[in-house]
Amino acid sequence: MRNIWFTIYTGNIDEYNGIANYRTLLEILMIPAIQDKINKEKKAKKFMLMFSKKTEHDNLEDFRKLHNHKKPYDGIVNLYIATKNIDWNSLSEQEKKNFLIEKWKVLFGNLSDDYFLVDKSEVIDSLEQLRKEDWKHTSLLFKKKLKYNKESYSIVLDISVEKAKLALVREADEKRFILKEYDEVWRVMTDAIFKNFNLEGDILTLENKSLFLSPEQFDLKKLIKDLEN
Repeated sequence: MRNIWFTIYTGNIDEYNGIANYRTLLEILMIPAIQDKINKEKKAKKFMLMFSKKTEHDNLEDFRKLHNHKKPYDGIVNLYIATKNIDWNSLSEQEKKNFLIEKWKVLFGNLSDDYFLVDKSEVIDSLEQLRKEDWKHTSLLFKKKLKYNKESYSIVLDISVEKAKLALVREADEKRFILKEYDEVWRVMTDAIFKNFNLEGDILTLENKSLFLSPEQFDLKKLIKDLEN
C-alpha cells in the first residue's frame, strides 16, 4: 500500500519562508510515526493542514461535520488552521516546530475514534515525541553497496530543515563524502528519486526514475581525493 501523505498547503509560499522544507521533512518523519496507527478502512490517502490568514480560529466545526464517522471525500482529510495572527518568518526553528506539531495535534485530536487502530492518545504522544527530536532523516537509497578502490560505500540522502545532502558513506569508518547538496529540500521528492547506479572507472552515475531528468554523474577519484586532503 502507498504511504499516506501528510502535507501542508499555504497558498502564497513566499509568506512562509522555508515552509516547503519543513513540509517535506515532516511528511517523511510522520509516515513511520503515525501511518500504522490510522485505520486503513477509512480510505484516507492524504491528511492536510490548510493555512488560512482569513480566520482567527481553526475551522473545527466544519472539520468535524465533514469527517467524523464518515469516509473522507476523495480520501482527503483537511483542516483549515488560522495563521492570521502568526508571523511565521519571525519564529525560531523550535517555534516553527512547535506550531506545526500543535496544529497536527488539533487535526488528529478532533477526528472521531474510528479513524484510528489505537487509542487516539497514542497518536498525540507520537507527535509530542517528534516535537522533542531533531528533525533529521537519513535514507539508504540502495540496498546494494558501491564497491570502489577496495572500499564499500552506501549511497544515502541526509535531510534536515536547512538542506538535503546526497552522500557516500564509507563502510570502514562511516566517513561521509558529499555528492550534492539541495538547499530546497522539497526537491529531493522529485530530483533525487533514483532507481539504480552504475560505476564505470571513476565515474558514478545515478539514474533518476523520472524520464525527464538526466542522470547524475560524479567523479569519485576527484571527490574522494579532495575530501581526504
